[in-house]
Amino acid sequence: MKILKKVVIVMAAMALVAMASCSKSSGGASSGGASSGPINLRITWIGGGQDKDLLDKCLKIYNEKTGILTDPVFIPGSWAEYFTKIQTMIAGGETIDVCNVAIEGFEMLVKTGMAAPVDNWIAANRAEWDAVVNDISPNVMAFMNFDGKQYGAPNEWNNVVTHINLNLLQEAGLSVPPPNWNKDQFLEYAQKLTKKRPDGTTQYGCFVPNYYFGFEAWLYNNNAAYMTDDFKKSRLLEPNSVEMFQFMYDLVYKYQVAPIPETGMDTAQLLEDGNIAMHFAGRWPTTKYFTDNFKAVTVQYIPNFKTNVPIWGGTGVFTLKSSKHPNEAASLALYLASAPFIEEFMQYGAIPVLNSVATKLVPSLGVPQNAEIYIESAAKAKAVQSPAQYAECAQLMERAITDILINKQDIVATLRAADLELNAILADN
Repeated sequence: MKILKKVVIVMAAMALVAMASCSKSSGGASSGGASSGPINLRITWIGGGQDKDLLDKCLKIYNEKTGILTDPVFIPGSWAEYFTKIQTMIAGGETIDVCNVAIEGFEMLVKTGMAAPVDNWIAANRAEWDAVVNDISPNVMAFMNFDGKQYGAPNEWNNVVTHINLNLLQEAGLSVPPPNWNKDQFLEYAQKLTKKRPDGTTQYGCFVPNYYFGFEAWLYNNNAAYMTDDFKKSRLLEPNSVEMFQFMYDLVYKYQVAPIPETGMDTAQLLEDGNIAMHFAGRWPTTKYFTDNFKAVTVQYIPNFKTNVPIWGGTGVFTLKSSKHPNEAASLALYLASAPFIEEFMQYGAIPVLNSVATKLVPSLGVPQNAEIYIESAAKAKAVQSPAQYAECAQLMERAITDILINKQDIVATLRAADLELNAILADN
């Protein structure tokens, strides 16, 4: 929270010298006046550069069309580390024009004043804007609207669904579960898919999701969540929340259908090897399935406990107030949500937000089976809870999950301590 408060102060000062409202962009000309040379937009991207060649290829299309140059800056680490680094860069006076960021950072960028709304640019470029966003679910577009202001368009997303090894399913004499399967049916599957092998090892029925995004997907299906929707108060001690933490604990220790979920375990590899029969992820494991030519996998919604609410977590591209070229930055941000970019860059691992592109790309890999649920769930999905203090919240919750599932700490006592800490983190909201 201390870092966020510092950034708010910095951005408040920057607001005093903010640029005038946007006018219609005109190719490579600077929106701030005559340009002394080609505009070069600085864009941040998560990762150590493993996507650099592909990103450069995709950005070259934009460069050739507009004459605007781009300078990608890769930031390695987790999303929480990525957000912290961006805050540090901005507070240190560095210029960032465009920022590709996961939903966990949307609130942070807006509430700290780093992000610039693009409503004026949209008004001046309505046809260009509509050509892209009219192909996106209104439910999804709303995730980048804060207090009635639009901050750009998302470009990709992921949910959390059940990935099932079809070979193990067949061996156990089980059919693919129905979309509305419930807790009891899931437990029956997990038990039938768990067995001791002759060599003394265990084939487990499932792997408990031990990360912020995956665990909250299960909370949502039990009418629970980490916090209230306004990000002001913890919900960890509500009965539905406690019930889900207890169920996950029981999968490991009472029913013994899941291994202890230690950090760093490759669940997609465990599924391919037949060491687990089910794990819970979005579309990101499909890159590995495709590369490994592993086709014996299907996906289904996670079990329906008290409701069925798919979780939504994706990325969007924000124009930052630090940009000296806001019009061109807004144009680049929209390009990164458009079909020419998404079709090339997001063939694997993510679900394109453009419905027409998703309908074409998602089934094209051939794995997993039942991939249409990746597309159809967008209209009813609920965004993962991502307050401005996301980094602190994620670290807290993953520590609590670890204490319960690995260190076997008392569930209620652990949640009481986490509840106090979470409420303290959210107090500024």
